[in-house]
Amino acid sequence: MGGISGVNHVAAIAKDMAETASFYGEVLDVTVRKIVNDEPGHKHYSFDLGGEGTLDFFEGAPGMSGTARDTIGALNHLAVTSTPEFIDEAESRLQARGVEVHVTQRQGQKTIYFEDPNGINLQLYPS
Repeated sequence: MGGISGVNHVAAIAKDMAETASFYGEVLDVTVRKIVNDEPGHKHYSFDLGGEGTLDFFEGAPGMSGTARDTIGALNHLAVTSTPEFIDEAESRLQARGVEVHVTQRQGQKTIYFEDPNGINLQLYPS
């Protein structure tokens, strides 16, 4: 590989940081690697995605809204690798929270798509 050795982080804006932390912790079993106070009143949370990478959420300013998933250059979805057993567990947890889950097959294995509380489309991809 050339000069790039991996993804360090993906950054997004959170509608509600408490709800975001609860969702990622309780539903996806993801831990917070660190919380950074960027400036007074503005924090960002780095969620551990395994390896070196994190998914970072910055607190949104009051009144922010919108989604850009279908805009050229926008993030369509974030796929993370999971065991088939965890995909089944997460599907149950998501459904218990009333989250719509789309199940499909990729290379003969079950994969699921769903949205987090911020409207980010996520995929659990089998390892």
